[in-house]
Amino acid sequence: MIKIMVSTTGHQRGPDGIVEKVDHQTEGQYYFRNGKHYIKYCDDSLTKDDIVRTTLKTDGGDFFVFRRGAVDTDMRFSLGKTTSTLYRTPYSMMEMKISTKRLAIDIGEATGQVDLCYDMAVNDTLVGEYELQIKIIPSACKQAAPPGAPR
Repeated sequence: MIKIMVSTTGHQRGPDGIVEKVDHQTEGQYYFRNGKHYIKYCDDSLTKDDIVRTTLKTDGGDFFVFRRGAVDTDMRFSLGKTTSTLYRTPYSMMEMKISTKRLAIDIGEATGQVDLCYDMAVNDTLVGEYELQIKIIPSACKQAAPPGAPR
């Protein structure tokens, strides 16, 4: 695994036209296995008390986001298609539908970016249009310690 910095920027436009911005940076890990790129990081942007372990996965075609922790979901982005998933919180479970309008993936070894635009509906009600840019760059410290190794 290679240590990286993950930068997530974008915005959400709700049905009422109100725009919310997202800007988050964190350390993560990159690895390439079986023809797929993986990016793993912990996200504390939802709530400082609960960490969400996030894994991004792509083979250059579809793009996947797996989140575990305060929320639990497996999201698939496929250009020109609508996909469905469940979004679980400690309080409820909702069905999400994701309609991917733009998906550009340019990822190499521990560097690259993903540009994404999609509409999201929860329980068949449109909740917004999302634009998201994810950038990864190598960290100053190249190699991540193997699990269980002293730091």
